[in-house]
Amino acid sequence: MLHSKQQLIQTLQGRDIVIWGARMTGMGFLRFSRANDLNVINFVDSDPAFTNKTLNSIPVYHPDRLKKQQQENTNLLIVVAVSIKEEEIIQSLTKMNFSKNDYMLYSDYCDSFYTIDVVGTCNLECPTCAHGITGAKPPRGMMAFEDFTRVIEKIKSEVEVLTHVSLYSWGEPLLHPKLPDIIKHLHKNGIAAAISSNLSIKSDDQLKRVIQASPEFFKVSLSGFYPETYNETHTGGDINLVKSNLYRLKYYIEKYESNTFVDVNYHLYTNNNQKNLQKMQELCDELGFSLSATYSLIMPLERCLDHCNGIIDPQTEELQKILLVDIDEGIEVTKDFRSSTCPFKENQTNINWDLSVPVCCTTFYKADTIVAKDYLKSDLSDIKREKDKASICAECMHYGLPAYNMGFNQSGWKKVAATKVSKDIKN
Repeated sequence: MLHSKQQLIQTLQGRDIVIWGARMTGMGFLRFSRANDLNVINFVDSDPAFTNKTLNSIPVYHPDRLKKQQQENTNLLIVVAVSIKEEEIIQSLTKMNFSKNDYMLYSDYCDSFYTIDVVGTCNLECPTCAHGITGAKPPRGMMAFEDFTRVIEKIKSEVEVLTHVSLYSWGEPLLHPKLPDIIKHLHKNGIAAAISSNLSIKSDDQLKRVIQASPEFFKVSLSGFYPETYNETHTGGDINLVKSNLYRLKYYIEKYESNTFVDVNYHLYTNNNQKNLQKMQELCDELGFSLSATYSLIMPLERCLDHCNGIIDPQTEELQKILLVDIDEGIEVTKDFRSSTCPFKENQTNINWDLSVPVCCTTFYKADTIVAKDYLKSDLSDIKREKDKASICAECMHYGLPAYNMGFNQSGWKKVAATKVSKDIKN
C-alpha cells in the first residue's frame, strides 16, 4: 500500500536530502521538494554522464561520496528516486552499510510513471526504430492540447504524487506546435517535463520557445559526428543541422537562464564508437552538455520477439551486423539479472497521441498490444487488469527481454562490444 503525499512531506521535513538518481525521476522529485520547502543538498548518480554536473543549481556527485557525507551530517536522508534499477541501488546502499533508516524509496509513495507521446510521427526513419520498419504504416497525428490537459487532470485524479511526465515515446515532440504550452501546463501543475528529440529540426523559433518554457530534461538522440556515419543510422536527418541546433540550445539556455539539462544520447554502433564518439564528446564538453553513450537495440519489442522465435526478417538481420551487442548476445549477458516482474509493465503507463494505451513502452501500434482504446474513458485499474492479460508479456518474460531492454550488467555489454572490430573513421 502506498503512503500518502502528506506522509512523504512529513518524512522529509527538516532533513538534508540527497537524491539518488539524477535522471527524470530525480529531477521531478527536486521540483516536488522545492514546491514543498524541502532541503535537497545534492544528487548522487553512478552514471559518468551526470557525475560532477549540475542540475537546476544542485550538484551531482558519485555515490562513493555518500558515506563521508553521512559521517559529516547526521541529519542526512537519502531518497532513491528511480523508475528502474531500484533493487540495484538498494544492494549498493547495503554494501556501503547503510541501514533502512538511512534512506527511503520514492516508489513507496508513487509507483506510477507516465509517458505521453504527444506526437505520433517522426521526421526520421532510423532503421533500429519502429518508424524505420520497411512498409510500416502506423497511425500518425498529434495530441490536441485540450486532450493533453484532460489527460493531466485525469492522471492527477488517479495518483496522489505526480512529479514528472515524459513527453515522448516513439514520436518527435518538437514537431508539435503547442509543445511549449504543453511544458508550461505541466509546470503550472507542479510537474517536471522531459522531452527527447533528434534535433534535426529546421525551426529556430520552436527551439527558442521550448527553451523559454524550460523543460527539466532535454535528451538529444544521435549516432555520429560525421555525416557519412550519422546518415547510416539516423536516416533522413542532418547531423550538421543537429550540431548547429546544439549551439542554439546552449545560446537560448544562457539567454533565458533556463534550467534545462541537455543530455546527448549517443547510440553506439560498430561504425561510430571511436573517432565519431570522441568528436561528439568534445563538442558536448565545449557546450557543457552531458553525453550518455548507449548500446543500440533493435526496436520495437515485436522485432526482437520475431528474432527469438526464429522468424527471419532481412532488415533485422542486416542491422544485427552493425550492433556492438546483438540481440542474442544482449540476452545472454543479462540472463542472471532477470526478474519475475517487469517495471515497464508494472509501474509505467504510456499514452499514445490518439489516447490509446499500449501494454508498455517497447511495443508499437499492434492491436493485440493496446490495452485501452481511450485513456480518458478507461479506469487505471482496468488498464492494469488488461496488461495482465496481454499474451506478449509472457513471451517477453520467457526470453528475458525486460532485462535486455533495460541494459542490465553493463560490464558484460562492454566485454562483448570490445570483441567487435570497429568500422569507425580512422584518425
